[in-house]
Amino acid sequence: MTPEQIEKMVQHDLVAFEAASPKPGPTVGIPWSTFKVQESIAALRASLVTPYSQRFVVKDTGEQMRMSPPQTANYWVVAEAEPFLEFYDPETREYGLAMRSRDGIPQTIGVRGDLIGVFGAM
Repeated sequence: MTPEQIEKMVQHDLVAFEAASPKPGPTVGIPWSTFKVQESIAALRASLVTPYSQRFVVKDTGEQMRMSPPQTANYWVVAEAEPFLEFYDPETREYGLAMRSRDGIPQTIGVRGDLIGVFGAM
């Protein structure tokens, strides 16, 4: 994928998003109000960057956290909001959340899903 393709996909995902009540199931807590969702979308729009490829240390599971040497992967960074990065994983076709680290290689933190939901987890 190219940065242009990633950017087009992100824009499409933003436009296509509709705030809807969560489906019945294992959801815990109170759904965000429409106002709070719109605030999050505005913050996401302000945090978008021109997509770029970045190497990450993958620490989404306990097993990955214990790996030595650590597992790494390249993902597309789509948004930055210190100290977090939101990325797109083209292999799994999902967005994810990572934190910057002192060594300069961001680490994933086990948050995966849609563009808006992942950003809202920050």
